Amino acid sequence: MPKATLTKRLEFCSSHRYHNPEWDDEKNRAVFGPCNNVNTHGHNYLLEVTLRGTIDPVTGMIINLYDLKHILNEVLEQFDHKNLNLDTPYFSEKIPTTENLAVILWHILVKHPDLPAPDALRLYEDETLYAEVTADIMGGSDPTSTPASALIARRYAFSAVHQSLTGNTQGHDYETWIATKGSISSDTGQVINLQNLDRVVRTQVLARVDQRNLTQDPAFANIPVTESTLAKFIWDTLSSHFNAPPLYRVSVSQQPGAMTTFSA
Repeated sequence: MPKATLTKRLEFCSSHRYHNPEWDDEKNRAVFGPCNNVNTHGHNYLLEVTLRGTIDPVTGMIINLYDLKHILNEVLEQFDHKNLNLDTPYFSEKIPTTENLAVILWHILVKHPDLPAPDALRLYEDETLYAEVTADIMGGSDPTSTPASALIARRYAFSAVHQSLTGNTQGHDYETWIATKGSISSDTGQVINLQNLDRVVRTQVLARVDQRNLTQDPAFANIPVTESTLAKFIWDTLSSHFNAPPLYRVSVSQQPGAMTTFSA
């Protein structure tokens, strides 16, 4: 029987605090920054779940959409309008980062008897950050095992001008997604420290391209400025600054709905 994938998106709201009880307050603030706020902070999460299954010859679906929405809403009731640190049983020994929450949701869905097998799960904390786990990343891992793995991606925006092939100056507003994939640290609950990631991207890329004429940059002396060459330039600039985990993917877009990606 033919198989297909189906993706469903749902929103929910939760609050959390990044805090390692084995560290003193000074180290927690240094590592987590504002995310260590004792009063917690909230997010409007967006969950994208992709399921893979056999197409029913009668319904033409891998799962009834009404049933799918009901099941996912039941799952998210455990997290919606909750303090993840205090109101759920999942984070008594884990920091409720986006990565850890994505892994928890994955294992809940994998075990659900009425769902086709999850193929991918992407959890947006906001418009600038998402964590993703997939069947390839998770495999048959035990949810209690450490370390689990995930992909984490961060969005950055910049504006720049360049000369076109006809010599005219063109300006664009760009966005770039920087993604890395690796083990989730048991100390931080993160694949990569976001403060460090922001610092590297800001100093190595944004300081060089934002509000600049890219045609004057030596990297584009003999090549045109396109989304593809920008993605490769950002990759080449950042890759040496990523060790563990390594840089996984760079995407660049100058208009909604179209994105160029450079990856390992």
